[in-house]
Amino acid sequence: MEGFWRLCREEDLLPPAGGKILAAVSGGADSMCLLALLLEAGEQYGFTVEAAHFDHHIRENSRRDCAFVEGWCRAHGVPVHIGGADIPALAAKEHRGLEDTARRCRYAFLRETAADCRAQRIATAHNAQDNGETILLHLLRGSGLNGLGGIAPRRGDLVRPLLTTSRRDIEAYNAAHGIPHVEDETNRDTAYTRNFLRHEVFPLLETRWPNAAETLGRNGAALRADNAFLETQAAQLTAQAAAIPGGVALPAAALGEAPAPLSSRTLQQLAAQIAPEVVLTASQRAQILQLCRNERPSGFVPLPGGLTARRVYDLLELTAGEDEPFLPVPLAVPGVTDTPRWRVVCALEPCPEGKFNQPHSFYLRPGDYTLRPRQTGDAITLPARSRKTVKKLLIDSKVPQNERDFLPVFLFGEQVAALGAFGADCAFLPRPGEEALHIVTERR
Repeated sequence: MEGFWRLCREEDLLPPAGGKILAAVSGGADSMCLLALLLEAGEQYGFTVEAAHFDHHIRENSRRDCAFVEGWCRAHGVPVHIGGADIPALAAKEHRGLEDTARRCRYAFLRETAADCRAQRIATAHNAQDNGETILLHLLRGSGLNGLGGIAPRRGDLVRPLLTTSRRDIEAYNAAHGIPHVEDETNRDTAYTRNFLRHEVFPLLETRWPNAAETLGRNGAALRADNAFLETQAAQLTAQAAAIPGGVALPAAALGEAPAPLSSRTLQQLAAQIAPEVVLTASQRAQILQLCRNERPSGFVPLPGGLTARRVYDLLELTAGEDEPFLPVPLAVPGVTDTPRWRVVCALEPCPEGKFNQPHSFYLRPGDYTLRPRQTGDAITLPARSRKTVKKLLIDSKVPQNERDFLPVFLFGEQVAALGAFGADCAFLPRPGEEALHIVTERR
């Protein structure tokens, strides 16, 4: 089992002396081999091993597997943790695939168990065959370097010590050391894609290319290194992004002109800053890059997880969760009136001399005012300017399209008295020295 020991050394997969590792044990040949090897390593390096078994309640024999793992561990003095869930029922309830639901629940159980027993590592029994199958499956379905890199030997506290070990070596080790296991009867059902690859495709490949799975795994390791380098380069572009309310913004030209391997990764890194669980497809990334390269200064692409990519003049903005346009609300006099994106502070003060009608700080004649979003036909006459519709004023001022419906319009009766971030209409300006409403608008 030289592959096991070498990988553990090269990738630092084992916990330190005095530490603990939690082994995911299904009861199959791979996981039983892993458990036995970890127990051997623990004796050699001074760490302890505990086991975890998750019952998916998918097969009739799942309780048999659970009893087998529990019995073997207790007979050999290995602490064992048992968990489970009705995966078919949960998948139906959440409208998710069976395999996806099983994987999420299993890993959630492993992480919770590792935290409870204070294990520094979680080990799974993925081997060279599993890795080869994963790489070939991603290649056939279509994937970038991230998928073609296959399974990583380590991701944080999650380790795969058998990743470079062949199934032949695993079976030989179990036979030599008398390690028992149970067989999952569904592993022979070639209706499952992985089983088809394992029992139909790989045996045929290996008649021409022996050790095909191991070769794919070595190629995957090389591609993971390439991918890691590109991710690091893309992170330099990602670092240029500025935080904006609800998301981030980056110059559209910086993305549009960057090499495709970097721009594509930058988009994923930006999305991950806002919604870590979202993975952008190749098609979605291409649509966003088209926004960046387009001569039009506006446009948007809806994305999963409630994200939106939007071109706003020279910027590409990536945001989460769009606010709904607000309903009309009375202006608090004096006081604070909040709208979804703006805060309006009102105080009773004498109107000063000079240029008191500024975009974010202006004065209005006393009265009952209402705040609402813009509507078709709204118009305003700002000091020293001709009368304009609010729509044209916002376009000429290059206010981003996604901000225009959230600027508060101040109404006096049916008349537009002021526009947030622009100031008051000439007809509603008080005279210096008169008691007036001092309005301050702040972006929330």
